[in-house]
Order: sequence, then structure tokens, then C-alpha cells
Amino acid sequence: MEQQTWSFVAMEYYAAILNRTFLITIDDKWLTAVKCRGLTSVASGVGLARALTATLALEGNLNDPNSYVDERVLSKSGSVNFAVLLTDTRAIEYDPNKKWGVSYYPHDGRIYITIGNRRREFIVLGQQSGRDLYARLSTSVGRANTLFKADASGAA
Repeated sequence: MEQQTWSFVAMEYYAAILNRTFLITIDDKWLTAVKCRGLTSVASGVGLARALTATLALEGNLNDPNSYVDERVLSKSGSVNFAVLLTDTRAIEYDPNKKWGVSYYPHDGRIYITIGNRRREFIVLGQQSGRDLYARLSTSVGRANTLFKADASGAA
């Protein structure tokens, strides 16, 4: 049985303090992540610092995951975009705790995805249920990878 293609929006930190946002799409065989927003910050500071951070701050309905998608960024191909076979996924975990440093941006915990030896942390942005996304992702991977066993608790 072929499953429907579905997506969610999540942020990933890299190089200790930088971040980028991905539109992550799952179908019956692949997990594909396409960068849909670059560096995101909160407007803070004074003078030049305020001017710089204001350009990186997101405006609009912060609860709407689509608000984090910048069509101009999404349409560009980039070296940070990636696609992996669901059969290559070794582990999926969910941590319901808030991510320090995400400030006033609404988020519902983090989903960790281990592919090969690399564990990646994705912060679930906006009004999306991290626990529901974790369950759906675990089901999708389990269908593709009969050796995959999800952590029943969902806790990282």
C-alpha cells in the first residue's frame, strides 16, 4: 500500500549558533529536506544590531508553519538540501522540551532522526504537534524498513 506524501516545517541548528529551516517531505520511500528559510533571529539590540536582527526576524502568524517558508529560498537548489531513503533511517526520537535559544518562536519540541551515524535535531515550528509528527514519521519509516523499531515512548 502506497502512503500519501506529507510534510512538516522544522528548524535545525548548525555551527553551534546558526540555524536554517527545512520543509521536510516524506513519501513511501524518501525523506527529503529542502531549505525554505535561512538564518532566523529575533529583533533585538539597538542601532546597527537592531537593524541587522530585524531583517532576520520572522513576521506574520508565527503559529502557521507556512509562515516559516520563504518561496524564494525554497525554489533555490542548495548544498544543505538532502534526501535519504527511509530504509536508511536507524532511529527516530521525540523530545517534547522546548529548545533553548528559539525565543518567542512557537515550537513543539524536537524530533531527532538518525541516518547512518549522523543524528540530526529538528525543532518543530509553529502549531504542529511534535508527538503526532514523530508517530507519523515512525510509521512511515516502519513501513519502509522492517528492521526499524521506534521507541514506543517517543522520548529522546
